[in-house]
Amino acid sequence: MDLSLESITLPPWDPARAEAWNDAYEKVENYLRACRVSSHLQRARLIALILQRVYDRTQSDASVAGLPLPELAIVEVRDRIAEWIGHHMPPRADGHPLNLGEGMLAIYLCDGPTRWPYAFLDSHRMPAEYAEALSTRVVRAGPDLAVSSMVPRDMDLGLMPDLVGSAMESFEALPILKTLLAWLLFLGLLGFLFWYTR
Repeated sequence: MDLSLESITLPPWDPARAEAWNDAYEKVENYLRACRVSSHLQRARLIALILQRVYDRTQSDASVAGLPLPELAIVEVRDRIAEWIGHHMPPRADGHPLNLGEGMLAIYLCDGPTRWPYAFLDSHRMPAEYAEALSTRVVRAGPDLAVSSMVPRDMDLGLMPDLVGSAMESFEALPILKTLLAWLLFLGLLGFLFWYTR
């Protein structure tokens, strides 16, 4: 993308589509903010160039003339970012270029828009450190998923089942013990309530 100041022109004034152009401007500005382009000047330059490309496309391609301008502007900015990333990042191992998501992840990981605020989408002002940081931040996929079989084992509860089992056997063998324990719990609850309410 050429970012020289001489090349920046805005589309001619069209009162019928002024609101649509304004919406397109806001969409592109918000998209660039989401890409962490913090420089107002850089955002303004990029927005002007993208809107000019959208205008040129609507004039030359009749198939897009009826589409909403904000949609065309977002498609244009995404295409420009994907093209810019493709120039500075190595392709995948299978030879296919990186997609936009992988490229944006690499941009965020190297903190490019913060460290080099005027280099985003500008190959002429791209420092060598930025290009190197981008190429080293490519996320590589790990090994393929391997299917394994895991046999479920019984849970080891320790001594608890034995203790509970022997206590239950004692209660079953002596019903008087079960009744006595129930009365003791009931009297204990009454004692606690008496103490708590005083």
